[in-house]
Amino acid sequence: MLKNQNFKYLWFGRLSSNAGDSIYYIVLSWYILQTTNSSFWVGILNFAIFIPNIFSFLFGHFIDSHDNKKTLIFCELGQLIAISILACTVYFEAANPLLTCIIVFFAALFGMNTYTIQDTMMPKIVPKKDLTRAQSYMSFAYNGTEYFFNAITGFLINIMSTFSLLLVNCITFIISIGSFSRIKTEKEAVASQKDSSFKKNIFKGFSLILKERAILCIAVGGSIANFLFGGLNVYIVLIADAQDSPVILGLMTASMAVGALIGSTLGATFILKVLPHGKALVLCTLLFGVGIIICATVVSSVLVTVVFGIANIFLGVTHVLQKPYFQVLLPKEDLGKVFSALFSVSIGTLPIGALFFGAIAGNLNAFWFLILFGVIYIAIALLYMFNKKVFHFELSEE
Repeated sequence: MLKNQNFKYLWFGRLSSNAGDSIYYIVLSWYILQTTNSSFWVGILNFAIFIPNIFSFLFGHFIDSHDNKKTLIFCELGQLIAISILACTVYFEAANPLLTCIIVFFAALFGMNTYTIQDTMMPKIVPKKDLTRAQSYMSFAYNGTEYFFNAITGFLINIMSTFSLLLVNCITFIISIGSFSRIKTEKEAVASQKDSSFKKNIFKGFSLILKERAILCIAVGGSIANFLFGGLNVYIVLIADAQDSPVILGLMTASMAVGALIGSTLGATFILKVLPHGKALVLCTLLFGVGIIICATVVSSVLVTVVFGIANIFLGVTHVLQKPYFQVLLPKEDLGKVFSALFSVSIGTLPIGALFFGAIAGNLNAFWFLILFGVIYIAIALLYMFNKKVFHFELSEE
C-alpha cells in the first residue's frame, strides 16, 4: 500500500497527528485529575474533547465542496495553534481546569474533521479492491498509535513535565502538516459541488444513512459502543489513580495498544482469509464483548491486562472492517457529508458517556461497568448479525 505515494503521505501524516492527539489526551487527563482530585472533571475534559463531534455534520458539505488537502492542512494547523496556547498557559502557570477544557474544545473542533476528510479521500486515492487493506493501515494509525502513545505517555509523565510533553505534541502536528502537504490532489474533483446550497446539503448525510439500512445498523451500533467507550476513558484513569501511579495507566493502555495493533494488521488479514467480510465483523464484535466480561471477573491486575489486550485484538479487526461499508455502499461525492453525519451520531455519544459515567463512577464500580460494557457489545453483534446486508457484505474485486 505504501507504494501509493498519496496514500503513504496520508497515512504517515495521520500516524504523526494521532500521536499528537494521544499525547495531549493522556497528559491532560492525568493533569486534570491531579489538580482537581475529581472524577467529574475528568468526565468534563472527555466531554470537551468529544462534544464537537456532535456538530460534525455542519462541515460535511464544506468538506465535499472544497479541496480536501487544503482543508486537512488547515485543521492540523488549528490543532497546532490551540495546543501551543495550552502549553503557554501551563508554562506561565495560568492554566485552570475550565480554561484547559475550553482550549481543548477548540483543538478538538479542528481535530474531529481530520478523520472525516481522510475517510473521504480514501476511495479517491485507493482502488476499491484495496480499501480493506488500506483501512488496515489507517486503523493502525487511528487506533494502534493512539493506544501506543497513550501507554508511552503514561510512563513519560513520571520523568517529563506537562509543558515538555505538550511541546512534543506540537512537533507531531508540524510533522503531519509537512506530510499532508505532499499529497497530490485533483483540483477539479471538488469543483462541481461548490455552488450547491448549504441548507440543501446540511442534512443530506443523515438522509443517506437512514436510507441505507446496513449503514444505519452500523451507525446505531457505533453510537451505543462509543457511549460505553466514553465511560471506559474515565474508568481507566480512575483505576490508575486508585493505584496512585500513572504507570498503571500506561500498562492498561499498552495492552490496548498491542491488541489493537495486532487486530488491525495481522488479525484482520487472517480472519478475512477464513471468513467473509460481514461474518468476520459480527464474530469479532461478539468476541470483544465476551473478552470484556472475562476482564471483569479476573482478580489479578497482570492477568486483567493480558485479557484486556487479547479482547482488543478483536476490536482492532472491527475498526478495519467497518469503514469499507460506507466507502462502497455510498456515492464518493457524498462521503464527506456521510462521515460527518456519522461522527455526529456515533462519536458524538463519547462525551455523553464520559460525562454520564464520570458523574456516577462513585456509585458504579469497575466490575459492574465492565459487565455492562460486555453485555451491550454482545447485543451489538446480534444487531449486526440480524441485518442481512451487514452480515453478508463482501468487497468485489473491482
